[in-house]
Amino acid sequence: MLKPEELKGIHIEYADKNGSYRDAKTFSVRDALTQGTHIVPKAIFSIWWDDRLGPMVGRSYPESVTLTSEEAVTIFMGHGVNQETEVGYSKIQSGLVISYMQTPSCLGILLKEGENSAAIERNLRRLIPHVNFDSDQWDKELEKAFHVLHDLMDETSGEELLLNPGVKQLIGDMMENRIEAIRPKHVMRATVRYPEAYDALGNDDAEVSRLLNDLEDEHVLISRTYGRRVECRQCGDSDLVIELQCPNCQSSDIHKVYTVFCPKCSNQFHAVIVDDLAEVTCLHCKQPVKVNELAVIDVEPLCNECGTASNDPKIIFRCATCNKQLKGADLLSGTGLAYYFNQ
Repeated sequence: MLKPEELKGIHIEYADKNGSYRDAKTFSVRDALTQGTHIVPKAIFSIWWDDRLGPMVGRSYPESVTLTSEEAVTIFMGHGVNQETEVGYSKIQSGLVISYMQTPSCLGILLKEGENSAAIERNLRRLIPHVNFDSDQWDKELEKAFHVLHDLMDETSGEELLLNPGVKQLIGDMMENRIEAIRPKHVMRATVRYPEAYDALGNDDAEVSRLLNDLEDEHVLISRTYGRRVECRQCGDSDLVIELQCPNCQSSDIHKVYTVFCPKCSNQFHAVIVDDLAEVTCLHCKQPVKVNELAVIDVEPLCNECGTASNDPKIIFRCATCNKQLKGADLLSGTGLAYYFNQ
């Protein structure tokens, strides 16, 4: 991280209200005060799961830092009983481990005391595309991953972060009040989006969120609560699966019976439209009709178990990661964050 005296030399180029770039503007200590120094992780581990033997300790880098079989079990359990959580946190004797699961392999990062675990997790996610999980030379693969992780942490903290052209554009827009706040836009898949930051930081939602967190770590931005979002209390994920159940017998074996309008004979008819269907046959004129040409008038779920037809089925929300049925508390447990320039 940057020391206060180092911030005085950083300049931010920003566009004025007409869209043209002004002379560089000094980024002062008052604008962004960063304290502390950059800390790097202790080590990186590879572990894999054997269906017969359980967690197996693989390689480590540096090689002087090793794992025991019991610690490997602890790390795997950090991903849930069924290994359903992508990123896990676990505490072993030598410190905190943040791990990434790509079944059957697991990559673990051992942190030093005082390390920013949230920053490590963000950069661990950035690291994954650089790792060849099918490598037959894990010694070299882990050494490379360890150094790439260090490079990623350098690029997303301190002066390197503030010199990112997209970051400079975004901060300039916020300093000039062209962007008052970077607010999330929640979609059904529970992806958090920050549209105001797209022009400056790109439209990769996950990377934009990570960069905003990086900027908050550097005290350039400050986050405040903004709305509620879905968050599974079991695994922490936000992706949803919507399931319909029969209101009579609670069966999930339900067909959706559509009342549709035939564009060829102008009659209405009933049809069951399932996935991967290209066309249906009109019950009146017997002509095939493409599904994208059908006008849906009504939908009535029909239970295949008890035969009940109902326009008011029970709607169940399940976590797409661990399949837990979400209750009211899960639907409101997540906190949205908006980011403001730290005056």
